[in-house]
Amino acid sequence: MSVHSLAASRRGARPSLLDVAAEVLVADPAASLAEVAEAAGIGRTTLHKQYATRDDLLRAVGHRAIDLWEQAVAGAGGGGDPDGGLRALVAAMIPIGPQLGFLWRTPAFDHIDALGQRWLSVEARCLAVLKRAQDLGSLAAGVPDWWLLQMLYSIVYVAAESVGVGKLAPLDAPGLALGTFLHGLGARPARAGEER
Repeated sequence: MSVHSLAASRRGARPSLLDVAAEVLVADPAASLAEVAEAAGIGRTTLHKQYATRDDLLRAVGHRAIDLWEQAVAGAGGGGDPDGGLRALVAAMIPIGPQLGFLWRTPAFDHIDALGQRWLSVEARCLAVLKRAQDLGSLAAGVPDWWLLQMLYSIVYVAAESVGVGKLAPLDAPGLALGTFLHGLGARPARAGEER
């Protein structure tokens, strides 16, 4: 998606500067501050007043992504949900997929302690939702924690990207993503008396 098409798609709603920056930087990791400013519909000088350097902007976008991720996990409390909050977690993470994609795909964040600590904290809470889903029988027992997390991230990322390019309707994304996460892509075994 080009900077121009991002700007054009924004004319109706006014997302935050950091959300626009995340989308621009996911689409083009080498995008300049001028391109981010253009996509956000502001002048480069205005952007520089808020974020003096590209590194400042990157750190701010990283913290914004973690803020959104924390909100998504908090909304998946699992209070009585038969899947321990897994459906709510997937549904909350897909809309913030561009921000999460930026967070997950930016190696520079590995060297920023404040981001790393926040990441580990929210990841632990995310894993707690997955473990509840395991305990309730929604996810297979014995799957390593790291694999549970990586599969969740992969499903969320692909669903969000598919919504972003118009291949998947936003309302259909959580169901398709969760169904794939829970059941994979294998054919459902035929029941007695059923044909395939």
